[in-house]
Amino acid sequence: MSPTVRDVMTRGKPFPTPRPPARQLPSDDGEPMDTPWHRLNMHLLIDSISTRWRHRDDFYTGGNMFVYFGDREVFHKDFRGPDFFVVSGGVDRHKERDSWVAWEENDRLPDVIVELASESTIDVDRIIKHAVYSNRMHCREYFIYDPAEDRLQGWQLGPGYEYLPLDPDDDDRLWSDVLGCSLGTWDGEYSDHTARWLRMYESDGTLALTRLEQADAEIARLRAELAALRGTPPSTP
Repeated sequence: MSPTVRDVMTRGKPFPTPRPPARQLPSDDGEPMDTPWHRLNMHLLIDSISTRWRHRDDFYTGGNMFVYFGDREVFHKDFRGPDFFVVSGGVDRHKERDSWVAWEENDRLPDVIVELASESTIDVDRIIKHAVYSNRMHCREYFIYDPAEDRLQGWQLGPGYEYLPLDPDDDDRLWSDVLGCSLGTWDGEYSDHTARWLRMYESDGTLALTRLEQADAEIARLRAELAALRGTPPSTP
């Protein structure tokens, strides 16, 4: 079952009222992401899941924005800013948000979180956030990718709200039950930048395409069909 704010409160106590509205809460810390790679990979993940779930209206995906999960008395420290997160089910995809404020979202919290680590964040990602996402937020799945070490780690929430490590498959990818796909690395170009990226893979091993990649693939398919009808080799852009 997906976590709610009331799951993380001791003995199920409700939030005190009134709770601060989203407009009174900071949406981020004003600091840019560590590198252009971090910013682009965040957008790549958001683009990929938004394209895969384009026919759904009951999810939300975001990145580098604050997620508030505490009560009014401690809300000033009960928040985190994941690099990428997904809330699956029970929310409005099209609602405008500057931050994720759980008490304004049917008490929902992220089901999947991905941190894109750097030298300045890796210890926090592996220790502090690992504890917060499991013990406080009860996030169902947590992944860390460290581009410096080219290392992907993942955990799934188990009994007692403890994270159990996920085992990689033969391609060193980690399966996500929530997303219905795997996470793994890919060498290629995204947004005019060539690098090694963290990407999503379908169950058959193919890449989960972005909106632009999907459009390009459809154009190539139509060109091939037209060429077959004409009896000529397909043209290239």
